[in-house]
Amino acid sequence: MVTRAKVAIIGAGLAGAACARALSRAGFSVTLLEAADQPATGASGNPIGILHPLISKDHNLASQWVEIGMATTLRWLSELSDVARAQGIGTLGESCGVLQMNADASELVSWAPEGAWIKPARFVQACLADAAAHGAELVFGARAVAVDAQGEVSIHSRGGESHAQRFDAVVICNAADIHRLLPDAQLMLNSIRGTVSSYALPMERSLPTVICASGYATPVVEGEMVVGASYERIESDFDHEPDDSAQFRGQDVMEGVDEGDALSNLDRLHVISPSLAEICADLMPADRTSIRSATLDRMPHVGRVLDWTKPLAPSVSQIHQMPRCERLWVLGGLGSRGLSSAPLGAEVIAAQIAGQPAPISSRLLAAVDPTRFALRRHQRRK
Repeated sequence: MVTRAKVAIIGAGLAGAACARALSRAGFSVTLLEAADQPATGASGNPIGILHPLISKDHNLASQWVEIGMATTLRWLSELSDVARAQGIGTLGESCGVLQMNADASELVSWAPEGAWIKPARFVQACLADAAAHGAELVFGARAVAVDAQGEVSIHSRGGESHAQRFDAVVICNAADIHRLLPDAQLMLNSIRGTVSSYALPMERSLPTVICASGYATPVVEGEMVVGASYERIESDFDHEPDDSAQFRGQDVMEGVDEGDALSNLDRLHVISPSLAEICADLMPADRTSIRSATLDRMPHVGRVLDWTKPLAPSVSQIHQMPRCERLWVLGGLGSRGLSSAPLGAEVIAAQIAGQPAPISSRLLAAVDPTRFALRRHQRRK
């Protein structure tokens, strides 16, 4: 039985829009709060994103998450096509295949025929349109300045007015700003600055598929090819925090560039296609820089957050023993995998709030549990 009827969602990027869709379709009364005047103003507003597998030798938990996430996103693409058509949003994406090479493009790593390019901002628009059709209220120019453990959200509106509103559940999805609202939840999030470059090219110059090496390049879509992405971690207070990230990491186009990035996007394109790089060297790219949020182990945060007001007993050793805030959930730390994480994460949270079984295994749930870093820290201190 659904006992939490009124749900607030904070943030209207990929994570927030996906939660708005999943929760409104699950029958909740959804209010989405976005500080900006429009959705997808952060990394979710990039011109083209890519959906591709995460390769690991042992098909680890990160690879499993991305595999299920990709299937979920592709299903959403199909389900949202009619919404996009009716709203005049345009094509959301296309499964063109993704060719994964090693860093210098000298060796094939994998071929994913189901891989796709997606227009993230359009995907967000379609999710929000579907959510609104199922009763969600979308409020822009409304900044959440504080959230308490009882589900009360303090809201500052664009007109300068402030008020507080209580909800049965609050899902916090505002990326790099999550720490401001949940400073004591031990989420261990890094802020990542990234830039993508768009080049205006004719279709006859298009790559036949997405190609990934030290970066990625997309086919020409509506007159532009996108190359990316730089990946620069912004120093945080826990840069030297020990973590168990090795068990989660696979081979990714972003692997190995956490500490800073000397390559330009044109350099990345040169690795993938020297002939295209030569053409693009004479063009003026349209660059877009945004801030992403990523966890230390590169797995997203999906679920109820730590109740930081309750001390952890020495006997606590399992994730299910961690104290939780009854009304606070988070979907964040998606890093460069927002397209493969947001819809699946939203479905997991919708199931949790509704008291239904999650669509993933208990091992995967533990791997994305927002209390996992607090538990690891607690175990090290014993």
